[in-house]
Order: sequence, then structure tokens, then C-alpha cells
Amino acid sequence: MLDDEVTALALQLEELGAYPPCGSDRCDDRNATNSDIAFAQYQTEVKNRYTFLTDQQLARSIGAAEHSDGAMISTLASNEVQCYNDRQLALDITEDDADADSNLEYDEENQYAASMTELSNDDHNRSGLSKSYFESQSSVLEKLQRKYTCVCCLDEHYSHRTILLPCNDRYCIDCLRNLFVRASTDESLFPVRCHRETIPLELVVNHLSQEELSNFERASIEYTTMDRVYCSNINCGKFILPDKIESGTRKAICDTCYQTTCGLCKSGYHEGSDCPDDPELRATRHMAQGLGWQTCYSCKSIIDLRSGCNHITCRCGAEFCYVCATQWKNCNCDHADEDHLLERAEEIVDRDAYLVLDHDERQLRIQHMVADLQQNHECDHSRRFRRVEGSPGRGYRCEMCNARHWQFILECRRCHLRVCQDCRCNRI
Repeated sequence: MLDDEVTALALQLEELGAYPPCGSDRCDDRNATNSDIAFAQYQTEVKNRYTFLTDQQLARSIGAAEHSDGAMISTLASNEVQCYNDRQLALDITEDDADADSNLEYDEENQYAASMTELSNDDHNRSGLSKSYFESQSSVLEKLQRKYTCVCCLDEHYSHRTILLPCNDRYCIDCLRNLFVRASTDESLFPVRCHRETIPLELVVNHLSQEELSNFERASIEYTTMDRVYCSNINCGKFILPDKIESGTRKAICDTCYQTTCGLCKSGYHEGSDCPDDPELRATRHMAQGLGWQTCYSCKSIIDLRSGCNHITCRCGAEFCYVCATQWKNCNCDHADEDHLLERAEEIVDRDAYLVLDHDERQLRIQHMVADLQQNHECDHSRRFRRVEGSPGRGYRCEMCNARHWQFILECRRCHLRVCQDCRCNRI
């Protein structure tokens, strides 16, 4: 029986792992004996056999499901595809911009709706007859050998080592897991998304360790909390969960170092309803005000606008006006400042010029760029990005994560923002 052989091989691998060659230390070619080499080769053969049999188990399971439920699954998938086509027709009728991301060409194999039956519905209704159980298994085994390119690392992986996302991109398991791990410490990646489609945690939860899952769930609470409290201990600074804050006294207890913090002034806990003045915080706020910086109304972060329009999107997700700090589109301030637009235009012109421009040519390009930005400064980056490559030795800097890339960069066709592939997928 296949299951018995898989179990036996699993036990054998466990035994082999308990007796590594060369004693307790890892060996290399310089001190390995013939028996060590034979042991390693045998262990590799057992691992390969185990992988082959577990793949067969998976194929049998999928083949059995297709054989019994294939017709029903195909019908459901067909309905989903029809709904998608109806939506695309409606978009074609109402949307004039043929270059918008929403007008993606339908690809039957990669559509998320059709992915429900990706391994099982190709030939189910061919000639009006269902495939036999053996044919189903053979078909699934063939599809398990397919390789797909991960959009993140660009390496090829077998289908069962990739995950299809709602946006129809494919990630390898390691890259998707790493994205969730990074989101636990980088708020700009939350909610975890690809092409503005939220990636369900259920897709990767089985590939996260208990610690990684716990960290992500804690970060999710932190990122969705409006009035956050962090530990006042400068050597800790951990986020304090809302259920660790007493509602009456606003006394917050850190579950890492057990320091107590005032939930109102965010300093060390104190008795009484009046919070003491914090001279360091007051000095920081005064300096920010003098430099014309703004404070996010949601997370209280201080933000400096280098160039561009007055529409600010904080890393916490809050959107506000840089002039008055009120929630975006709730004020009468100008959406763009001429000085900031000019600075941005100069930045783009100098960035795009491979050679030093003479004064007149540079000023002419800046004027054209200012006029372009005046029309497109309120850009939501929803259109397609163009790929820029061929920089002679300088590389390209991502304007979101500041990382430098040497092969290519993606540029928004409207506002000329340049971002890397990761930020294009996971931050915008």
C-alpha cells in the first residue's frame, strides 16, 4: 500500500537524521570517508523516493476528488468565469481608458475563478464523458510537473510549491511567507496585498511557524488600532495591546518588560488625571512646526513633504492634507503647492537625464514637467507602469523603499513615480 510505504520511509528518514555522518558535526569532502559518502547518497535516495510518493498521494487525492465531484466543480467554475466576463463587458462599455489595470485580458488558465479547478477540469467534459479514475490521476501527475515563475524571485517552481493569488499573480511559498513575515515589522506592507488585492492569511497560514503567525496577528492588531500606546521604556518600545490598558485609569502594562505607561500622554504612568509636560516631545513638535512639517492625525507621526502635491498618505494608511493636517478632501486648501511641484519637476528632469543638460534645455524640460504634474499630481497609480531599463551604471532608486536596483525600475505613466517590482505589487 502506498500509505504504508510513505509511513515507512518517513520513519526511516527520521532514523537517518538521528545518525548524521562524521559524528555530531557536519562533514565536508575533505574529511568524509567512503561510508560517509554512501550514507549521504542513501539518505538522498530515500528523500527523493519519499517526495515522489507524497506527490503520488496528492495526485491520487486530487484525482479522486475530480472523479467524484469534477462535474459540480466545473459547473461552479464556469459560473464564476461567466460572471467575470460579464463584469469585463460592463467595464469595456463604461471605461474609456483602455490602458487601465482593470482591463486585463482574460487568461483562462490563470484567472482566479478558474483556478478552483486548475488541476482537475481540463478534460472533464470532453466528448460528454468523464475521465476514468486512472486518467484523472495521470492528468494530475502531469500537471504537478508544471513549473510556474514566481513574480517575486522570478525563479521557476513546481505548481504545488506556488500559490495563486486573487490578482492572478503566482508566488512561491517562500516568497509569500517572507512577505507576511516582513509585514509584521513594516506597516507599509499592511494589509498584505498584491496589485491592491488583499492576500488572505489562509493562503499561507500553514507555511508560517507558530512564532511568525503570532507576530503577524499581533502586528495586525497594532496596525488597525487608531490610538496606539507603546511601552514608555526606551529599551523596549513594544506595542501594548488594547486589552492591557485599564479603561478607567488608562494604565497600560507592557507584557514584554511589564513597564507601566500612561495611555493618554504615552509617557511613564503617573497618578492623577493631569498628564505632566514632556519637554522633549514639546521641543520636537516645536521644531517640526518651525520647519513646516505636519503630524498625522491618526498615528501622530511627523511627516516632511519633500516635493509633490499636498495629498499625504501616511504609512499607517491615513490620508490628510499637508497644509492643515485635516483628513483628505475635508478642507479648502489647494491640492498642490507650486514650489513643491517645481521641486518635483526638477527632481524628475535631473533623474531622467543621463547627461548634464545645458541651462536652456533643462529649464524647458522643467516647464513641460510642471505642466504635466499640474494635470496629474493627484495620481492613484492605478494605470499600467512602464518598464525603464538600460541605465549606464547608475542603477535605479525606488522612491518608496529607497532600495537601488540595477536591472530595471517601473515608472507610473501619469505622475512619473518610480518604484521597484515589490513596491508596485505590495505597497501601492
